[in-house]
Amino acid sequence: MKLLWWICFMQLGIQAGQTFDISKIRQLYISAPGNKQAALQLDQLMVPVDTDSASPLLICYKGANEMIQAKYALSPIVKFKKFNKGKALITKAISRDTLNLEMRFIRYSIQSNLPAFLPFHNELDDDKRFLQKNTNDCKDPDLKNMIFNYLPGLFVNQPKELKN
Repeated sequence: MKLLWWICFMQLGIQAGQTFDISKIRQLYISAPGNKQAALQLDQLMVPVDTDSASPLLICYKGANEMIQAKYALSPIVKFKKFNKGKALITKAISRDTLNLEMRFIRYSIQSNLPAFLPFHNELDDDKRFLQKNTNDCKDPDLKNMIFNYLPGLFVNQPKELKN
């Protein structure tokens, strides 16, 4: 009985103490659509994310990862299942925190790159306006730089220090 309690305690400790390197996740997210190795690394990082208890940001990245994995899947059925799972996770995450700049960027970057026949384009204009309005006020320089570098034409007054 003591052994069972110890195993349960250790499992909880591992899950509670798990940390995620958001810088690494961001880096892989940006490169994964064009780099299968980066996509595999991102997928491995996202495996332990619990979609019931993780932060909305991690859930959103897990959803984006599903959509990226769909690109590399061979079967159209698997592609569509991954797309639907990713869409549901991104939607779930953003519904928990609608004002999160990073999650709105993720959704915008996903939606703007999807084929027109896939049903996930409704928030493109809203997200674009949200990004244009809020990115300059972002306190996270890495996130701000990621957004400016990914979407350089979206901003009229992009700070010179953040340009490539």
